[in-house]
Amino acid sequence: MRYSVIAGKYVKALLIVGQKLNKIEKYGEFLSFVKDIYENFATFFNNPIVKSEQKVLVIKQAFEEVFKETPDEPFFNFINIVFENKREKFIPQMQTLYKYAAIDIENKILVNVKTAVKLSDQEIKVINDFVEKYVGKTPVIEETIDESLIAGAVIEFAGKMIDVSIKGRMDKIAKEVFFLRKG
Repeated sequence: MRYSVIAGKYVKALLIVGQKLNKIEKYGEFLSFVKDIYENFATFFNNPIVKSEQKVLVIKQAFEEVFKETPDEPFFNFINIVFENKREKFIPQMQTLYKYAAIDIENKILVNVKTAVKLSDQEIKVINDFVEKYVGKTPVIEETIDESLIAGAVIEFAGKMIDVSIKGRMDKIAKEVFFLRKG
């Protein structure tokens, strides 16, 4: 996906405020929630007839319904500016960019883990410990289920890929057999 320069500028502004108020993680959760609302009701939010104030009010009501509270004033000022400037279509990009930028600012590292089945808490802890020992940063694990792996996992972080899946081993054996036949 190609990210918009516009989305990047909004994210940078929100990160600066979040960092000053020590709410980077909380704003990430809030932005993720706004993205979910936007995607579920895109027809409403993309309707040019609906005023920006009405759109923001719907988001505010959703926060009150789900979180039983509304986010602080700086976050809602951010949301107001996004809608007043008619930049709501960039909300999904903003959320993704914010997530990655926040991980970087907090000196953490993103770890993509593909497995055939959901990892147990103990398995996640083992991966956390390994990655933290390897790179010296706190890992943020994004787990993806891929049944084609059969068993095992593919772990990606810091430009490295560790494939300990059955599918990976079978592919390696197939390449070796093919190479032996050619040679």
